[in-house]
Amino acid sequence: MSAPRRRDIARLTVAGLFIAAGALLIGALTAPQTVEHAYGAAKTSITGAVDEVREVTFGVLPTVQLGSTGGMPSLDQCDGTFTEMASYEREGVPPVWAAHNNCLGDVLLPWESGQHIRLEGNGQVYEVIDIRHTDKTWATTEDLIGLGGSLALQTCLYGEDRIKFVGLEPVRS
Repeated sequence: MSAPRRRDIARLTVAGLFIAAGALLIGALTAPQTVEHAYGAAKTSITGAVDEVREVTFGVLPTVQLGSTGGMPSLDQCDGTFTEMASYEREGVPPVWAAHNNCLGDVLLPWESGQHIRLEGNGQVYEVIDIRHTDKTWATTEDLIGLGGSLALQTCLYGEDRIKFVGLEPVRS
């Protein structure tokens, strides 16, 4: 291939990359929730597939670590743990532990009923026995009454006004 031909291909490649980057930037500026939703859907799909391969191939379950009890300041520390949300305490609602989706909380987004997970620290295996979605705004703890499980994990969905709760119950050995 001649040198001018290679330069043309290189220029077209660079131009294509600039156009793609520009389209992403325009999308992020004009429709951030759409971009966030697409990112979250892709990340959740990949995470779910990787978790499945790790479980089937190596017997390694998705693992979460429970942290301190508190509220939004504890949750906002983004230390890789789930915070027990004191404000969620209510009759008929299991203890709820939350993490922001971008602070490792998104590990639970691909989970469905029957998924087994491990709690780091005590090594106990739990099974997802209930799933509930609520709005981010205007939802109350009343929306969680009857959520199954001895504890629940919670995170927000990417680019949506929804929160996912998973009720967990220990698996008997």
